[in-house]
This record gives sequence, structure tokens and C-alpha cells, in this order.
Amino acid sequence: MVIFMDIGTLIKKAEADGRLVIGMKSVMSRAGAGNLDNIIFSSNCPAIVKENVSHEAKLSDIPVIDFEDDSSDLGEICKKPFMIAVLGIAKKE
Repeated sequence: MVIFMDIGTLIKKAEADGRLVIGMKSVMSRAGAGNLDNIIFSSNCPAIVKENVSHEAKLSDIPVIDFEDDSSDLGEICKKPFMIAVLGIAKKE
């Protein structure tokens, strides 16, 4: 069974479960190990960051989602007082 939900709901559920991975270095590390369910990019994520993380995601077969709003909005949804350009959702253990 496939369940569809909007990105905001996906992020909020992952945040409640403690499964958010914030920042390029952390996301790249987890993606390389194949420990992410999804990777989300803000609309204003720098091209080089998006390119590098997308490459790692492709190698690890991790779905990539382009968030329609900017990094300020992504940070706000994650309940963080800072901007977030790239975000990972860790796999459930």
C-alpha cells in the first residue's frame, strides 16, 4: 500500500520521530551509507550542493524531493531558527 502525503506533513512526522538529518555534510554521510528514506532540497539550495548531494543520492538510490519554498521556510517547518538548504529523512530503525 502506498500512502501519499505533502512534504510539510512528511517533514513534521519525521521531526516528531527524531529522524531529521540537517545539512550537507550530515546528509552526504548518511546518504553514502544508505541510511536515508528521502532527501529534500529548498528552492534556493546552492547548485553545487544540490549537484553533489543528488549524485550521492543517485548512487544510493534515495529519492530526491524539490521543496517549493526557500531555505527559510524549510527551517521554519523543521522548527529551527536557521535556514536549511538540504534535509534528509533518516530510515526508521
